[in-house]
Amino acid sequence: MSDAGVTARLFVALELPSAAQEALVQWRSEVAREVSGLRLVRPEDLHATLCFLGSRAVGEIEAISAACGVVAGEPVVGSAFGEGLWLPARRPRVLAVSLVDDGGALARIQSALSDALAAGGWYGPESRPFLAHVTVARVGRDARIRRVELPAPPESAVRCSRVTLLRSRLGSGGARYEPLASVELGSAPGAADPMSVVRRFHAVQAKVYASSSSSSSSCSSSDSDLGSMRDVLSEDVVWHVPGASAIAGEHRGVDAVLEYLDTRRRMTDSTFRVTVHGMAMIAGRVVQLAGGRASREGREVCWETVGVFRVTDGRIAECWLVPFDQEEFDAIWS
Repeated sequence: MSDAGVTARLFVALELPSAAQEALVQWRSEVAREVSGLRLVRPEDLHATLCFLGSRAVGEIEAISAACGVVAGEPVVGSAFGEGLWLPARRPRVLAVSLVDDGGALARIQSALSDALAAGGWYGPESRPFLAHVTVARVGRDARIRRVELPAPPESAVRCSRVTLLRSRLGSGGARYEPLASVELGSAPGAADPMSVVRRFHAVQAKVYASSSSSSSSCSSSDSDLGSMRDVLSEDVVWHVPGASAIAGEHRGVDAVLEYLDTRRRMTDSTFRVTVHGMAMIAGRVVQLAGGRASREGREVCWETVGVFRVTDGRIAECWLVPFDQEEFDAIWS
């Protein structure tokens, strides 16, 4: 049977160890004795949602799974339970427990996933800040609950080592979650899928190019404006740009590449935008077709390129840029 037109409700979550799930079950039981109308989440379904994708085509699942590999190099999360929460605060529909994120590990993982999935067109990042939490119960559809002061959650360490792409199947007994693919945190950085690394680069680049352009061309300016790029570039990265324009040359080392990227931003007054048409793994390299668009000296310009990326240990180590029309490309960047 063809998957054409078939969709699946998808989300990415941080899995909890069984001991943490059991501790939450005991905690919510105390609350449930005081509050009627709560629908308890099955113990095995207790998790922290990182990105909710909604309905996506089944044919996209493989690419989405690969994109989740961007967090393979992130360390195992050492957290703890924070406080009990009624969400939203005014008319609660959910009973939850927050997760402590003192070191920012949870926020980094969520941000990396958000960037990679948004770059693929599968996720729309939320405007509100990320709140790491575990939903332990939901308020029944017609129930009106009486909010009570929540007891302190268990004081126990919560060590999370796996991020999982899940499919939510709705039914009369509530949603059931089917794991589709998992990424082990703390695995070798090289385990990150190369295409996911390139997608993350484009997501970060889009944010940088949309920001205000820098008034300085120094490396210190690049460090402040483009520092977020360092996470996806090797220290000895090389960027090959052919032709005879102002950006042409062989840019060697992370500082030189950051300066090259910042030069493109300054030359276009932060109007530079890249649209990736498609990419594939060929002979161990990520090969992509992409189009660029910007405003140069009061006129709109556009161009098409092939980009070839070599990814090593979860970071871009080398890029070859090949314009479709070299003469036109040089004229744009002169």
